[in-house]
Amino acid sequence: MEGTHGRVLYLDPFSGIAGDMFLGLLLDLGVDENALVAELERLGVRFDLSVSQVNKNGVAAISTRVSLPVGADVDEDEEDHVHCDECGHDHGHDEGHVHEHPHEHDQPHEHEHTCGDYEADDEAQVHGHGMEIDEILAVLDRLSEPTRSKSKEMFQALVEAEAHVHGTTMDSVHLHEAGALDAIVEIVAAVKGLELLGVDYVTCGLVNTGTGFAKMTHGTYPVPAPATAELLRGIPIHMDSFSETRKELVTPTGALILSHLVDDFAPISMTVEQVGYGAGKRDTAVPNVLRGFLGRSVSAEAPKRLVLLESNIDDMNPELYGNLMDVLYRSGAVDVFFTSVQMKKNRPATRISVLGELHSKDILVQTIMRESTTLGVRVTYPERYEAEREIIEVQTELGPARVKFATYEGETVNVSPEYESCRHLSAESGVPLKQVYTIVLEAARALKGAPGETN
Repeated sequence: MEGTHGRVLYLDPFSGIAGDMFLGLLLDLGVDENALVAELERLGVRFDLSVSQVNKNGVAAISTRVSLPVGADVDEDEEDHVHCDECGHDHGHDEGHVHEHPHEHDQPHEHEHTCGDYEADDEAQVHGHGMEIDEILAVLDRLSEPTRSKSKEMFQALVEAEAHVHGTTMDSVHLHEAGALDAIVEIVAAVKGLELLGVDYVTCGLVNTGTGFAKMTHGTYPVPAPATAELLRGIPIHMDSFSETRKELVTPTGALILSHLVDDFAPISMTVEQVGYGAGKRDTAVPNVLRGFLGRSVSAEAPKRLVLLESNIDDMNPELYGNLMDVLYRSGAVDVFFTSVQMKKNRPATRISVLGELHSKDILVQTIMRESTTLGVRVTYPERYEAEREIIEVQTELGPARVKFATYEGETVNVSPEYESCRHLSAESGVPLKQVYTIVLEAARALKGAPGETN
């Protein structure tokens, strides 16, 4: 049986993190490239994904590159760079570094790690190549769930960070078309890749951002770049001051992955099954790779992070609550329950409580707002401890029945006959249901060698 978190991924960003590094790591850990590309093709965006193995100071790692065809918004004199007009930030390839491109279009333009390339409104109108947030979200709407909701949430955070840094609104932020498409592919690949790996929980060590200064159009600015720094709020970082790492090691896409796909920044007890490496584009004394450990959690005490959505309603037709519950479950809710409460002026009301996985938050909030009469939803992030569960079939004098065994820290803490199974035996035998429960429970407890059973 699986541990509390099931499959766990531990990230070791000792040399930073970027979108291409994370994608390379996922592929090195066994993500099915064909399945990944199949989801990316739903975007309806022309791109090539180049994958190759490289050697970083003796460490074999997977290098990835997103190539965009001719016609993408890149000036001829900036071909290997993604440039931010407002912050002037270049994310370029190191000169002389060779990459393989097995599936290229003719004369592709290549891009790396966009930082949410911002343009003022007048520039967007002149050049006609800016992508607004609504356009990007429309592209992401073509994806399947839950990839769609999480990818949209991440891109909105990127644009929000850019707007905050530049002192403007999200609607006024324009991303270079090529840079935006590059980031779209990397973000979607990150979200879908974790799903394809079957990862239930992601944790991460201390993040090395690099340090020093970067030359930008309007001057020289400190590393991490302004938008990246905004996205790193709440994330434990360190800035290695060695000369070899006095450069940018965390890109905005990498910061988005840390802030939206990592569940915790703390050590975790796990059994390691695989170790993988995603290559960055720099050549430094310290291997420019993102290392990841994939395995199973062995810590029964580690809680599972969920989202709890609640709202008090005093003006909804009671007939609508049943439908609301059904729709919420279809939208991905783990549990839904209603509680009678007294509101202001002592009015009777109903509290809606919806428990869900973190990635389902947006669609669950949307469902509550659309299907009920509430004007707002409260959001909290509880932790849940779970017993390991396994259903086995036991033989009784009335016939076979299914029983759920629950264990916690190696101890059997509950044995519970399955209702439908017992109801079927009751209907077949004529024995009252409460007696069937007793018969099945006794048979389960007498079963020797049952998984998780303690003597």
